[in-house]
Amino acid sequence: MVDSEQPPPPAVWPASSHGFELVRSEYVSESSSHVALYRHLASGAELMSVRNADENKTFGVTFCTPVHDSKGTPHILEHSVLCGSDRYPCKEPFVELMKGSLNTFLNAFTYPDRTCYPVASTNLRDYYNLVDVYLDAVFAPRARHDPDVLAQEGWHHDLARPEGPLKIKGVVYNEMKGVYSSPDAVNARSITQELFPDTTYHHDSGGQPSAISQLSFEEFRAFYSKHYHARNARLWFSGDDPAERRLEIADAYLSRFAAADGERLSVEAQPLWTRPRAVELPYAASA
Repeated sequence: MVDSEQPPPPAVWPASSHGFELVRSEYVSESSSHVALYRHLASGAELMSVRNADENKTFGVTFCTPVHDSKGTPHILEHSVLCGSDRYPCKEPFVELMKGSLNTFLNAFTYPDRTCYPVASTNLRDYYNLVDVYLDAVFAPRARHDPDVLAQEGWHHDLARPEGPLKIKGVVYNEMKGVYSSPDAVNARSITQELFPDTTYHHDSGGQPSAISQLSFEEFRAFYSKHYHARNARLWFSGDDPAERRLEIADAYLSRFAAADGERLSVEAQPLWTRPRAVELPYAASA
């Protein structure tokens, strides 16, 4: 819980430290928090540092991930980056953290326009470990050079027996088959897609089953390289942990990138409608 009394501010937000420059800072009375926005000079990444009396320390890294098809690349990547990395080469570090850490929150989310990786813990040592595992996962995942990860988390052909039928399987593929078997889910997705036909929201970032099986490893790797560059990343830290240590931790990963090699992506605006439009779309008859 956040203390109702205003916490003492950091003596001074460092104007520059560990490769970051201070963009601006302010006090947010609603959450009794001192907030600073930093920009990483080498990579162009942005970092929001929130200092308050909350012992439940939180961290997250978010990437802008708009799409131009419904192959589910952001969703598959969200699963895939948590399947081992350079520093943590075990098969499922996410599962190991769920079993062995003191986390108060541990998850990842795919939205139509962004992908988020948040963690939280009240134990400082555990918190730093969670942050490091997640930073290594998004910036140095095994998935960027191992096609087996895409096959496992995205899709692959499965032949149970030589004379049997050839089937498509995969974690995300199977998950989205379940989603598209629900008329309510199809209806909700269709409304958004038809309201925003000229934007990323017209496509399903989670993936349509028929489109997921069209995703190649080359497309998968290219999407990662473009969207998971540090310049396209926004990081945040919040809680009672040392403010300058946050910059040091982030710089260890961000300093590997050059801003000139990446781009900060954005989401286009949908032009206003000038007249009503009726749409009829199919859904699973057996749902």
